[in-house]
Amino acid sequence: MAGPGGDMQWCFSQVKGAIDDDVAEADIISTVEFNHTGELLATGDKGGRVVIFQQEIENKNLPQFRSEYNVYSTFQSHEPEFDYLKSLEIEEKINKIRWLPQKNAAQFLLSTNDKTIKLWKISERDKRPEGYNLKEEDGRYKDPNSITSLRVTVFISLGVSL
Repeated sequence: MAGPGGDMQWCFSQVKGAIDDDVAEADIISTVEFNHTGELLATGDKGGRVVIFQQEIENKNLPQFRSEYNVYSTFQSHEPEFDYLKSLEIEEKINKIRWLPQKNAAQFLLSTNDKTIKLWKISERDKRPEGYNLKEEDGRYKDPNSITSLRVTVFISLGVSL
């Protein structure tokens, strides 16, 4: 939102998690990155976790309203490790997250700590086919001679995979 004189004004539109004074060091967010469309938001924390939020579908085409984001996926990207050659402990903290330009249905995400860059493929998994011509709605198999029209199978997503 532009304020007087064209200056940007920021305000909270959504808070995730409990507002608590006692936040564990590992839970402190160290990096935030939107994908190129703004549909996905990835956060990395000092504990090496990445949380991906997805924009609510019903709000995507309504730019005049503030969008809500809900958790899409969470995973552990980095673990603490020890570099024996340099006698140095490597933190699990996520230093940077970067979305790669989308070339197909999958999204790719890079996450880094002080030593390692990891490439993650974020995609839908376990798609279940629905709309077979072979079964009645109650689950019983149809008589093949009674099928008079072809119904296209639709795949329903059951979750997210990394």
